[in-house]
Amino acid sequence: MAPRIGLAYGLTQKTIIRSGYGIFWIPTDVSFALNPINDMVNAPGTTYTGTVDGTHPYNSIALPFPNGISPPPGRSLGVEGTQQFLTQVVQSITEADRADHPEGYVQQWNLSVERQLPAGLSLSAAYVGSKGTHLEQYSQQTNQISDALLAQAAAQYAAGGRSAVTLLQSVPNPFFVNGQALALGAPTTTVGQLLRPYPQYTSVELAGQGSFASTYHSLQVTAQRRFAGAGSLLVAYTNSKLISNTDTLTSWLETSVGGIQDNNNLRGERSLSSQDVPQRLVISYVLDLPFGPGKKYLANANRTLSGLLGGWGIDGATTFQRGFPLVFGNGQANDVALFGARSRPNLSEGCDKNAAGGNIARLNRWFNTSCFSAPADFTFGDEPRVDPTLRSDGVSNFDFAIFKKIMIGPDGRAGVESRVEVFNLFNRTQFGPPNTTCCTANNANFGFVTSTAPGTNPRLIQFALKLFF
Repeated sequence: MAPRIGLAYGLTQKTIIRSGYGIFWIPTDVSFALNPINDMVNAPGTTYTGTVDGTHPYNSIALPFPNGISPPPGRSLGVEGTQQFLTQVVQSITEADRADHPEGYVQQWNLSVERQLPAGLSLSAAYVGSKGTHLEQYSQQTNQISDALLAQAAAQYAAGGRSAVTLLQSVPNPFFVNGQALALGAPTTTVGQLLRPYPQYTSVELAGQGSFASTYHSLQVTAQRRFAGAGSLLVAYTNSKLISNTDTLTSWLETSVGGIQDNNNLRGERSLSSQDVPQRLVISYVLDLPFGPGKKYLANANRTLSGLLGGWGIDGATTFQRGFPLVFGNGQANDVALFGARSRPNLSEGCDKNAAGGNIARLNRWFNTSCFSAPADFTFGDEPRVDPTLRSDGVSNFDFAIFKKIMIGPDGRAGVESRVEVFNLFNRTQFGPPNTTCCTANNANFGFVTSTAPGTNPRLIQFALKLFF
């Protein structure tokens, strides 16, 4: 259980103040990486060999495993046996830190003022915020070499090139004993590999570790007008900012999120979130047109004219939204040379990253690509995890529908409604994010927009017929 509290106070008959606060715990099972199937002691399986020469069958489907199925060892081997098994079978592991795995939670709060105005108009303004603590990420690398050693290697590289870098020097593999590789798989390795926290692995990642946080603040203004006849108009505007040092548990599905550059400095990962939407305006409306019986105009028209002009209505929704911020990567990053870290691009000091022109004009140069460059070897780039100024194309969408109701029977309780609905009324193209992989000679698309935004469609028209009684 977590505390939650709400308050509503009528300041006047037409003015109400509302406020609330709550803590919400995040279930641990939301992290796919914590599922038992991802535990490395459950990783081995029994290999099916259909053929050994590509032509003749070896094992049949009827008897796929003639020697039986190899059971996973689990933890039956003990600490030393499990360690030996992991180093011999796999060189990189993802495990959950059972000793230090804090539970994630989110605090949410709000304060709003709502006022009833003349002519059926109501207006509300609200401050809404939240703070995520111990948020999880799919995996967090813990086998990164220290920043001090990388800085030392960078100085050696600047003075004498790669051959002068101690971290890259080849040395005997201490885990290679009597012609057998107990770890790392080769008779030699590098000095840098042996200086990692867990030298027997090339990668050690913590699954769903709660090391991350987020902060969200927003102003939300809503105006609503209810018409005397029939229908309403709703206008909702949000101005917000979302800051975090992680974005998702499913980074393999969401390629536009920012990854960790320096696992030894998570404070350096704090930036604008890749999911930040600073401004969003939605206008929705439903309106019965004022023609025909019981309406303002043509209320006493003959039956034929009333049947033609009465019962019509329109509804729709219009959305304007700023695009998501861009996330840049350094295509020249050498993860082996960085020994567990990543590299982002460098920004040229004083360079204007924005490109001139509208969206169409910028498709082949969405931003100023000359502002980005590869950092020196063994160093980190100064581009933030998420860029604070450059964004992808935003939303400008109009959905519209027109409908007509024909009432049946003397009491008017039954009827037929026909509708024509148009999505993306003006057939506007929402472009996808540009290519943001910097600093590779073979990436000619850096800065180019080559796709439309996922989930967007050209103009769609659909027809519907509804019978109600």
